[in-house]
Amino acid sequence: MLKVLLFSFVLCCSLMGKDHTILLENENSFFFYKEQSEYKGLYPKIFQDIYNRRDINLRVKELDTNLILDMEKGKDILIMDLIETEERRKKYYFIPTFFYLKANMYFLNAQYIDVTNFYKKRVGVIKGTYIDKEFSEKYEFLNSEIIDIETREKGVQMLKNGEIEGFVADNQYGFIDTLNKIDMNRIPTMVTTLAVPKSEKKLYEDLKKYFENISSDDLKNMISESRREYYKDKFKGRYQSLKGKEVDVLFPAEKSNYPLYYNEDGKEKGLTVEYLSDVADILGLKMNKVTYTNSKDWKENHITAAATVETSIERGDHYTNPYYTLTPVIFNRKEDGFITNLIEARKERFAVVDNSYYMDYLRRSLKEENFIYVNDMDEAIEKIRKKEADYSIADYKTLINKLYNSGYDQELKIAGILDKKYDLSMIIRKDEEELFEALKEISASFLNENMTKNIYWLKNSYEVTDYKRLVGVSLGLFLISLIFMYRAKKDLTEKKKYQDLMMSLVSSLEAVNQFNDFETGNHIKRLNMYSELLANKMGCSKKFCDEIGSVASLHDVGKIGIDRSVLKKPGKLTEEEFEVIKTHPEIGYEIIKKSGVSMMAENIARYHHEKWNGEGYPKGLKGEEIPLEARIVSIVDVYDALRQKRVYKEGFDHRKSISIIKEESGKSFDPEIVKVFLENELKFERLFNSNT
Repeated sequence: MLKVLLFSFVLCCSLMGKDHTILLENENSFFFYKEQSEYKGLYPKIFQDIYNRRDINLRVKELDTNLILDMEKGKDILIMDLIETEERRKKYYFIPTFFYLKANMYFLNAQYIDVTNFYKKRVGVIKGTYIDKEFSEKYEFLNSEIIDIETREKGVQMLKNGEIEGFVADNQYGFIDTLNKIDMNRIPTMVTTLAVPKSEKKLYEDLKKYFENISSDDLKNMISESRREYYKDKFKGRYQSLKGKEVDVLFPAEKSNYPLYYNEDGKEKGLTVEYLSDVADILGLKMNKVTYTNSKDWKENHITAAATVETSIERGDHYTNPYYTLTPVIFNRKEDGFITNLIEARKERFAVVDNSYYMDYLRRSLKEENFIYVNDMDEAIEKIRKKEADYSIADYKTLINKLYNSGYDQELKIAGILDKKYDLSMIIRKDEEELFEALKEISASFLNENMTKNIYWLKNSYEVTDYKRLVGVSLGLFLISLIFMYRAKKDLTEKKKYQDLMMSLVSSLEAVNQFNDFETGNHIKRLNMYSELLANKMGCSKKFCDEIGSVASLHDVGKIGIDRSVLKKPGKLTEEEFEVIKTHPEIGYEIIKKSGVSMMAENIARYHHEKWNGEGYPKGLKGEEIPLEARIVSIVDVYDALRQKRVYKEGFDHRKSISIIKEESGKSFDPEIVKVFLENELKFERLFNSNT
């Protein structure tokens, strides 16, 4: 025992005070930059915090892109923001940090609507990066002329000069210039990581604990401090005329709108408020809050705090980079029905806030007599509770938060989802050119939508600190919606209406799944299509095929109950962690059973991990003891999982995936179903390729 304690003490002492070199690429952003001879930015602040809390000294060394890709740097060197690959996992442990990296095509031509507009066009990439490789492989069909832009900033300049039609880059931080963008969905979403050499296991474990346990408030403060420091350094000698300037900032009429602005213990907080506070400190502004009263306010105030980019473009306003995305949902009383499209609601009453972002959308289908105007969301909720209105609309996160705090989640439900999302930005009055130029630059650091650790989703004005309970409310609303959708199905005579309801259900499931997993909407949709196709080819009844094509997507709903750190672990699971994962079929079964959807949905959720040879879980069923629908879903779920590329693994091609399915015939899978699957393998390949 004494030897063990002595060894542990020596090991800890070996880490304490020891310098560890960490390589960082200087992109001259508030993440990391050099001011004279001093390294500054968010990452150096994080490293200092690590030293203060863990006594681990990370010594920064600057490098360029070519050096990042060089994997032979010595055993004691760490690398920040290194993309995880199978080859690199042999040499490094990878710790997920704070940001999603999603690839976008950036361009200026507003007439372009999808990636096909770039067929045989000149497209820029930064050569040698993961996006270069992924774009070349996944978008080969575009036959684009690929041009090295070297840096994101140079890519923007090449766009302006007409040297390229677009360039592909990740969204880790924004641009000063206003650019159009298209999601490059075939390139997988990555997560920023810290790579630690395999020779430094204890260091890896200590750093992993730090990144897992850092509080949202601490991270938010470090981001704010880094933003303020960076732009003050960058703006030296610029925007001097703005110092001391009084600026009127227009806020919506609603008193609170979580997570954008709200009051907590007498203090104003929220995403919008804190961004504006940073702007005021950087530029030396004196900001006065003004509440919206009429349409003249748009023109008279210097800044409009929360306006949709769409509205800004239509009016020709100056607007910043977006800093929040609204996901509008329709809600009503639990006992009332669902809504699949607005045309169905032409005789219904909508409680709406005048001049809200969704009004133009509503007016395309509804008439003025449909609207009951209210001052804010609280009043809209009261109108619905008192049956003075039938429906209202709100942002998904705002609604969930509001219902949780008020206790009205027992009375109200989500009744539908609009097929449109809205980016929010700040508008600057047209005659305030200097103010606009300054805010445009600062808004490149508005990163809330890119963060894996959402620092604005854990608290609000009602002191919500129990995140799991909040997710529970989200799940509860989803389940209530699911129950009513199923009951509504019995009264619908048109097949299309039921299909629309089920798609609304899938969207709700995606919204709930965002809290815990990377499971994508495309995966959910493919599972439904695969399952219906396979059931059809097996000669199952039309009713069976239709139902499995609607509910197969619920197979992994139980993962909502699994801890995020286990679900999102990039490496191999321990035995204990795998036992935790194995509980998700029973959790999913209980969820769907309580909702009363269907026996088929229950069976799929509970038994899709059972194996033909009896070695699966949770019940160890064997052969035809496993319900047919679960046997079907188990094959197509594995096929899709094999094909997909994730942060922790490369995707297999169709041929390799098929060979694995063949090997598991009679072991994991029903051999008769495998036979049908193989006879139609090209159809499944086409489904994957056309829905990825």
